[in-house]
Parts: sequence; C-alpha cells; structure tokens
Amino acid sequence: MKIVRVEQDRVKVILSESDLIDMNIDIENLVPNSPELSAFLRIVIDAVKKETGFSIENGQVTVEATTYCGGIVLVLSKVRIKDKGRIKGVKVAGKKENIVFEFCSFDDLAKMLVNSEKRYILSMHLYEYDGSFYVSIPRHSIPFLIYEFSLNNKKSAVSESFLAEYGKFLADGKSLSTIAVGLKKII
Repeated sequence: MKIVRVEQDRVKVILSESDLIDMNIDIENLVPNSPELSAFLRIVIDAVKKETGFSIENGQVTVEATTYCGGIVLVLSKVRIKDKGRIKGVKVAGKKENIVFEFCSFDDLAKMLVNSEKRYILSMHLYEYDGSFYVSIPRHSIPFLIYEFSLNNKKSAVSESFLAEYGKFLADGKSLSTIAVGLKKII
C-alpha cells in the first residue's frame, strides 16, 4: 500500500493486486453499503491516519475509487463546506473527456490498430502502465472495434490523468498511425 498526501485535505492510496490479496479483499465484493466495503475503508482510513495524520473525524470525506489491472487507487478528500448549508447539486463542466481502454497484450493492441481507420487512430494516445497498454481516445472518436480487442470488451476505469502521472506515455496519434501502417505491412 502506497499512501501519498496530495494536499492538506487530500490523500491518494494506491493498492496493488498483491496488496488486495494480502488484505483478503476481492474488488467484486466492494459494493456500496456492503459490510466488506465498510471494513475495507476502515482499514485504509486507519492506515492513512497512522502514516500521515490525515483524519476524517471532523467532517465529511469523499472517496474516489479507480481500478487498474487488479489493483485500486483511492483518493480521500475532506469536503470543504464554506457555509453550514447542504450541498444542493453538482454541475458537471464541459464533458470533453477521453475514454481509456486497456489492452493486456501488445498483440491485441496491434490488431486494433491494424483494423482501425486512420481518423480514429490520429486522436489516440498510448500509455503503458503495470504491464498493460492503455489507449486514451476522445469520447466522440471511439471506433466500435476497440471493444473487440480491449480487455473484457469494456472501458478501463483508469483515467488519462492517472496514466499521465503514473504511467509511461508511449505514442501520440500521429506516431500510432505510422505504427499501424508498419504493422499492416508485417501482418
């Protein structure tokens, strides 16, 4: 378990797959309002308090969770409420986000690139993290066949900002397009 104090009121906890195995935690059982989730969060919160002094005793805390290749990243943030009123709503600013797809082998990634149109490839970014490949692509530019070759035919829960911070950037869309052309000649 790696604990990083991001800000005074924010902590990031990174648990690898082996950390979860050591803790006897199955991500599938961590569902809202479950005893497993409550027990898991208590263990994490106690470890965070012990290591950093970050405490949730006085106030509300939000927990953001992201999975990655069998592990999980938690971000604990104290809620800052200026007045004593209730939060009435949340407005989501412009949805210009990228969607990330995970490929556990280069072979699957190569098949996707070879079979995708150039216009889709040009908007992709390729990252490597923890032995897997991740393609980030704008929500409006997703080729349908990416679901065929990506892990479990689903989008990854890992965000591009996470990959930019912890992963290794391998190629932009232009480079991926060149790679795809070369792969077509080989395959």
